[in-house]
Amino acid sequence: MEPERLDLSPLDPAADQLAYERLIRRVMAAAEPELERRRITRTPLSVLGGWARPVLAAAAIVAVMAGSVLVATERDRPAQAQAPADMAEALGVPAPAVEWLVEGREPTKADLVLAMERRR
Repeated sequence: MEPERLDLSPLDPAADQLAYERLIRRVMAAAEPELERRRITRTPLSVLGGWARPVLAAAAIVAVMAGSVLVATERDRPAQAQAPADMAEALGVPAPAVEWLVEGREPTKADLVLAMERRR
């Protein structure tokens, strides 16, 4: 069940090459003033300039939101909480393991037993 096919042969550019070329010239002549206006006013710098205000507004919103989150987290943080002294403390590495790392050695069985007793 196929609907009646449309005859698209009048749209074929190869059928009447001269008429097709005239159509192209007419369209280009009609579009020339607008194309020239766009060439003059739409330089890359003007395109970037058009984006400057929205980008700055978005950056300001992000900065305000980030600042409010920082203020809220600082307010909820206890006053006596201190920043970790070094990277090992920040990562939560146990003190005996830090000693082994500093000395550049593997722990012995006695070291492991002492470390387990310190955790109690």
